[in-house]
Amino acid sequence: MATRVHVDACLPLRVRPVASGEVARRRKAVLGGPQVREPNTSSLYPRYERMDVLGQIVSRLEGLEAKIDGLVALVLLEQQRRARHEAVNLELHGEGLTFRWPTALTLHEVMELDLGLMLFPPREITFLAQVEQCQIEEGEDAVQPHYLVSARFIAINEADRDEIHRFMINAQRQQRRTTSDSRKTPG
Repeated sequence: MATRVHVDACLPLRVRPVASGEVARRRKAVLGGPQVREPNTSSLYPRYERMDVLGQIVSRLEGLEAKIDGLVALVLLEQQRRARHEAVNLELHGEGLTFRWPTALTLHEVMELDLGLMLFPPREITFLAQVEQCQIEEGEDAVQPHYLVSARFIAINEADRDEIHRFMINAQRQQRRTTSDSRKTPG
């Protein structure tokens, strides 16, 4: 039996029900989403034939690299801090996701979801998912019950699916580093 690769994360998530008459239109919109293309930079940057100019550019770029890395780290920390305020704990995998939600969702209901991925640059992806399971989660907060919802992707752009896989790989790499670092420190 193959194990399902998944990542536990805390990410921004918006859930909107889709009426049965709108599913085909929303599916077409999600699957036909904007394609990301690499810009044509050949006309933007003239070709320099002199090696001394290229050497100067390379040395300046190397000096800026550390500064850029520091700025990227600060931006990612700020994104994570902001996302915690509106984020939902979820389990993300290649076929769908499982998350806690404050209201019950109907079984087999089609939902349009917007998911914020903490990548650089940050990405928000939109996809359609069908509710496969919705169970009340009994526990510590009896006044405000939550529901554990499992949903399967039914319409997702391939580029967005690739971004989910990229996020999962980065998150797993970070989790391994954290586990490895905690083993190294004496405690």
